[in-house]
Amino acid sequence: MMQIYLLVWLGLALKLLHIIAGIAWIGASFYFNWLENKLDRLNNRDEIAGNLWAVHGGGFYHLEKYKKYPQALPEPLHWFKWEAYVTWLSGISLLSVVYYFNASSRLLSSDSSLSASYAVGLSLLGLLLFWLIYDLLCKSKLVTKSAIFITIIFIVIAFFAYFYSNIFNPKAVYMQIGSMIGTVMVANVFFVIIPVQKKLVDACENSTEVSLELGKIGYLRSRHNNYFTLPVLFMMISGHYPSIYSGDYGWLILMAVIGILVMIRHYFNLRGVGKAKNSLIAIIVLSTFALIYALAPTHSKVQDQNQEIVTVEQAQVIIEKHCVSCHAANPTNMAFTVAPNGIMLDTTKKIIAHKAQIYQQAVLSKAMPLVNSTNMTDDERGKLRIWIEAD
Repeated sequence: MMQIYLLVWLGLALKLLHIIAGIAWIGASFYFNWLENKLDRLNNRDEIAGNLWAVHGGGFYHLEKYKKYPQALPEPLHWFKWEAYVTWLSGISLLSVVYYFNASSRLLSSDSSLSASYAVGLSLLGLLLFWLIYDLLCKSKLVTKSAIFITIIFIVIAFFAYFYSNIFNPKAVYMQIGSMIGTVMVANVFFVIIPVQKKLVDACENSTEVSLELGKIGYLRSRHNNYFTLPVLFMMISGHYPSIYSGDYGWLILMAVIGILVMIRHYFNLRGVGKAKNSLIAIIVLSTFALIYALAPTHSKVQDQNQEIVTVEQAQVIIEKHCVSCHAANPTNMAFTVAPNGIMLDTTKKIIAHKAQIYQQAVLSKAMPLVNSTNMTDDERGKLRIWIEAD
């Protein structure tokens, strides 16, 4: 009991740290990409690539970007790296606490025959493989052909999403893909962006020549991170919305959402340089509504006299069997000291009050019970559907 209690607090602390560090990293990424788009590249000194005047918090700021480096290395020189490192370290720790330590119930699908250790190994292998594939593509000539490069990356992510959907539970699939993309982002910082910046600093200190291509390499990886950001944010919060990730085609929905979010990021990048087109907005809006329509629940109610009738008493028997161990004033499930999300289903009145949540979680998305730990059958879910849809 104490171990479960401490794991809950550890998970909470890691999630808070992950969110704080992520805000700092993503905020810096958004700001510097915006800054790059807004630089005034005219009427600058010879060594200046662009400048920007800004007002914020009651004061004026003047920023300049050098084509190479200043005549003397300024002190102190501020680096942006620990935000990325802390985000990844806290994220992988959170992944371990929530999913790896309980892989049999949190990571694997309920019908999987894999061992927990094998599942964790496959998860970690995915983090490594995606980085190696991405890095290889970045070092090839394909990186200059944006459409082909993006298409290949999209196909690779889709392959991994489909592969993991056959062995992991739907929620874990989203976390896995998010972790893979997040790993690529931090690897870009650690293996490419920071080494490039160190070379620029060394060149400044030693007054040696540095190729303009060097800066472009770091900028390209930073730009890729900018496009990865919104999909990763989505996957971070997706666990709260089982109607998105559950179902037989959760991996396909994930790819659709990633595509829409990348288009949104692309629109704002184009807008930053004055090249945004309304046609892209139209594509984003139509794609979003198409996805919403595709995910809309379909009612199976049959309007005939032979339809089965399920009473609230019959529904309560099913709920007491599968839900009340967690969703009660005093949960008997040792993983919880209070009812998750404050939803209690231990009386008829409370069950009726939470019909919408039961319908969403147990009938439509089949997200509850968690990884179907109590083995709720499709027939039982069907009875809950008939009872709820009868009103």
